[in-house]
Amino acid sequence: MKLDFVFKSSDHIRYENGRHISGPHGGARRAVKVEPNINGGEGYTVTLYNLDGNHPLWQNNIQMAPKQMKIIQQTNEKMVLRGYGHDAMGGSFADYGLTIKLKNGELENCILHMHDRGVDIEYLP
Repeated sequence: MKLDFVFKSSDHIRYENGRHISGPHGGARRAVKVEPNINGGEGYTVTLYNLDGNHPLWQNNIQMAPKQMKIIQQTNEKMVLRGYGHDAMGGSFADYGLTIKLKNGELENCILHMHDRGVDIEYLP
């Protein structure tokens, strides 16, 4: 699978330390964008968008700022990305990861991992 896509999610489920905490929410639309590294480095850039409208303060629909990641595991059923490096403010991209689940070679769903918080957010089709 080519890692240059936008996965539009109808809803999501939040897990903390493996426990289901919330969701589905009856419609909380998001988009997960994976593209070649926008800074020209190795790997990919992962950005999340809120498809339900702009944030009142930020005046855009970015849910998670771009994070650079590389593939750390790949099988026929999934690809696992892990952040590397730091953002301009010194925040570690390694705190983030993304699992891309595949079914018959097609994108099934994505799970965002916030490793430093023990949070996983599963984005549903």
